[in-house]
Amino acid sequence: MIPDLNDPRWKRVLTNDSDLSSASLATRILITRLRREVADAPATLSAKMGELRDFVAKNSFAVADVAKF
Repeated sequence: MIPDLNDPRWKRVLTNDSDLSSASLATRILITRLRREVADAPATLSAKMGELRDFVAKNSFAVADVAKF
């Protein structure tokens, strides 16, 4: 199951430097880019959380990655 957009895990994964080595390459690349964008423009956090959730919803392999967050 994909967590709701209000779930704190979305914010946590984009605002900290947690290790992503267990996630798939595609998920790691996306999260790295989103973290950089959020660091440069913190006001975009909500939109970036939505982008990450949409990615997970469209890519079944990423659901397992989210379970590790």
